Amino acid sequence: MRQTYRQTSRPAIGLLLTALSLTAIALPAAHAETPAYAAKLVNEGTITIATTGNAPPITQTKPDGSLDGYDVELCRTIAAGLGLKANFVRVDFAATIPGLTAGRFDMICSATARTPARLASPDLSMTSPTLQNFSTLLVPAGSKIATVADIKGKKVGTVRGGQEAKLITEDYGSDVELTTYPGIAEETMDLKNGRIDAVALNFVTGSYTAKMNPGLKVLNPGFVKQGVSPYDHALIVSRAQPALLEAVNAEIAKLKAAGTLDQLQQKWISAN
Repeated sequence: MRQTYRQTSRPAIGLLLTALSLTAIALPAAHAETPAYAAKLVNEGTITIATTGNAPPITQTKPDGSLDGYDVELCRTIAAGLGLKANFVRVDFAATIPGLTAGRFDMICSATARTPARLASPDLSMTSPTLQNFSTLLVPAGSKIATVADIKGKKVGTVRGGQEAKLITEDYGSDVELTTYPGIAEETMDLKNGRIDAVALNFVTGSYTAKMNPGLKVLNPGFVKQGVSPYDHALIVSRAQPALLEAVNAEIAKLKAAGTLDQLQQKWISAN
């Protein structure tokens, strides 16, 4: 009996020791695979995202106050792919970049143009493109502004911190009177009330706004300026988070390859 016990137990003990050894080896490996950006996130296990909720259908607010839109759904999908919770913080557009550089946000997901100035910024990193767009004008349906060149001598609204104010100032200077607003909703209201003659904004949002407001129309073609319009949209992360940029770009590449980006554009852009 003792001889039988020793013969059958040795293989079992050997297997047990092998399993324990493999477990001991696996634990440090799992720990080493923790993403380099994880420790720098604003909140552990969460990606904190700045958005305006004020540029439909790219980022918008539903009647119940929750956020939705192309960029919002895209960033939720990216967060899920990274194994992180998505926490959206709604702010005016002008506060998005200062908040990111101050460490209050991990990413900006708010219809941001992938401009040469932002690409060259020492503080910001822009992801690979997520959507194509261009700058144009939203005007009353009966307006004499038939092309973007017709804004000379007119009052034009722009979103504070957006690229349209810079574009118009560089091309038209004092020939155009600019009024800045915190978001699309505010400038659209002034346009409808006759306080301004036009709103300079992106074509996707302009088309959606005109659809929701039959008394308004969006101009196409819009502004054409090398490196400024047409342009790509992208997400923004801090230059201090290169590992996060790499991870987000990897997720965008996966979504493109799987056709998910096309599906999101069909849902949010083409359908609107």
